[in-house]
Amino acid sequence: MQTGKWRAPWGVALIALLAVPAGAKALEDQNGGAAPGPPVLAADHSWPDVNLNIVVLDKSGAPQRVDEREFQLFEDGAQRPVQFRGSMDSPVSLAILIDSSGSIYKRKAEILAAVTTIFKALPANSEVMAVLFADRSFLDLPFTPVSNVDFSFLDRLDGRGGTALYDTVVATENHFVAHAKYVRRAMVILSDGEDNASHVSRALAFRTMEQPGAPAFYACPLSKAGILQRDAMAGLINLKFLAKDGGGAYFNLDPDPVISAARVAAAIRSQYVLHFTAANPARDGKRHKLAVHLPDKNVEIHVLPVYYAPGK
Repeated sequence: MQTGKWRAPWGVALIALLAVPAGAKALEDQNGGAAPGPPVLAADHSWPDVNLNIVVLDKSGAPQRVDEREFQLFEDGAQRPVQFRGSMDSPVSLAILIDSSGSIYKRKAEILAAVTTIFKALPANSEVMAVLFADRSFLDLPFTPVSNVDFSFLDRLDGRGGTALYDTVVATENHFVAHAKYVRRAMVILSDGEDNASHVSRALAFRTMEQPGAPAFYACPLSKAGILQRDAMAGLINLKFLAKDGGGAYFNLDPDPVISAARVAAAIRSQYVLHFTAANPARDGKRHKLAVHLPDKNVEIHVLPVYYAPGK
């Protein structure tokens, strides 16, 4: 993939071909605008070993340190032995999804402040990638060491078009699982939560977030310019569900985007990684319920509620 003036389009039909964007135009022409079939989830080569990214917050959303030995993990109701990966200072693989659609065209300064705040707060040696999306998605920053990021990719926030949020989540999750380097993993979305242009369903977007190797999903809402209150509320509710089903957290909109971004960064830095081996190693695509408990009932544990085994 490339960055710079040329931007590789991430149409849904290209999800399985993200490594070869040079052929994107020709493939889109061949598809004739027809909606594509469901994408194939990226292969997680660690299976049947599973890494779960977990964040523990108090009621106000502040990260909490806990004794790792107190974690109890249950898969389909049965307790599983766990190990721990990484530490509070170990590097993170982070993807940031930035809404550049027309509904938030006046928020460029806020987005720049939020992105720089999050990137600069990451542990040393972390890697980051960025996807800018409206009715189509673009990989404007491939995985790059955070110390080497050139923030000029944000100059391509053009504020036009509709919003293909679910398409973007599916494409980014698959690319992330296939290419992320570290077990501590997070995805942050800066958006108003609206979707009016996706080909894939909300259900499929949620399913993609629940695959082994997926990152914890954080939602940091952006306010809309000149939008009806009922539409704004629907977008915020959508972001809350995405964060919950993605095993991460939703952070309330703050008038100061730096404050919101700092809260997100603090949560990412505090992530724990619980490692376990699936009780059933079959590649059958089946759904498995997850639950994580701590003795302290005054904290909130954010973790994937389910995961799907990889298919054949």
